[in-house]
Amino acid sequence: MGWVDLNAELVIALSAVLVSVISLIVGVRTLSTQRRHNKLSLRPIAHFSKGDYDDLIFISLKNNGVGPLIIDEFSVVNREGVFKRLIDSFGCLAVEVVWDGFADNIDGRVLAPGDEFVLVKVGFDSSQRDLRALIRSALATTVLLLAYRSIYNEMQPPITFRLEWFARH
Repeated sequence: MGWVDLNAELVIALSAVLVSVISLIVGVRTLSTQRRHNKLSLRPIAHFSKGDYDDLIFISLKNNGVGPLIIDEFSVVNREGVFKRLIDSFGCLAVEVVWDGFADNIDGRVLAPGDEFVLVKVGFDSSQRDLRALIRSALATTVLLLAYRSIYNEMQPPITFRLEWFARH
């Protein structure tokens, strides 16, 4: 009789422990991979949209990702200074315009996947060419800054969005 035959119970017990340890290692690695996948699959993607038409100008912030976008800080910078709302960056021009929509301070707000905040939106008729030109001129020197994070509190790359596109007219 061999050693294995004499110690069959010990061999079975050691084999069971070995299989259990291997199963534990596989389980921990699978959990780690699943957590990493969850973080990546719930990532927000911030995108600034702009529109400049004869009858409409707008700027909005949209979440093109699949996870909630948590806004830590949004700032507007131009020659006049730093502002928390885009509409404030227009100075006295802001009171001369009937805005179709604008956003208040969006710091601390959460943007669901596929949703957007309209930062400013204004429509024009054919008699308002001069006003439209003034708004375009003000936007052309403006920079939007956004710091945001995911639902897992992971900071996302900050966004600097220059509105110099409005200077093309």
